[in-house]
Amino acid sequence: MQEIIGTEIQGANNPDFIEARTLGKINETLRPYMQDISFPNQNKFRYYRLLCPNWHLYMAELEFLSNTRIPNSQPATPLPVFEKNQKKLPIYYKFSGKILAEKPDSTAFDGNILTYDINKWVGLDLGTAQCVNRIRLAPRNANNNIVVGDHYQLFYWDNSWISAGTQKANYNFVEFEDVPASTLYWLRNLDHGKEEQPFFYTNGKQVFSNQ
Repeated sequence: MQEIIGTEIQGANNPDFIEARTLGKINETLRPYMQDISFPNQNKFRYYRLLCPNWHLYMAELEFLSNTRIPNSQPATPLPVFEKNQKKLPIYYKFSGKILAEKPDSTAFDGNILTYDINKWVGLDLGTAQCVNRIRLAPRNANNNIVVGDHYQLFYWDNSWISAGTQKANYNFVEFEDVPASTLYWLRNLDHGKEEQPFFYTNGKQVFSNQ
């Protein structure tokens, strides 16, 4: 994910991005889930792309957003919810268009967070000039977060692994009650994946056993 730092968000009015304008940059390490990056663009461009300064972009998902609904647009992929009383976020819509990429096999717009793009640059031809000042994206990751709709079982260690119950995730977190403190824990996704590590807490921070 650190290799994505420095990636430019560009707009242009020709498909070769001649005289492209840099609208923003990714200046921090992205988190392993969908997130937004906004930039102060007020101009309209037909072509938008992300251009990585390094060898590969390693982008799992990418959406160019509008704050108003336009023809052929769909609601953007929802952002993760990490708090029950999380503030309601504005609704954005993702532009559709022809995929532009260094290589034609881009998966950045396939809706599957487990696939990732290895092009140096990837973008969209929106068909007409549009003003874009926000993108929603996720870097390459294994989707090892809490996934809404999946079922999870928590274990804690007390001379053996003891189950603290099973829950269906209604948000991008799960809460278990009456679980002993100051021990080792193991959270299992019962629906998908087997990449699991026991963890514990120190000073309120989750620490995995392989760290």
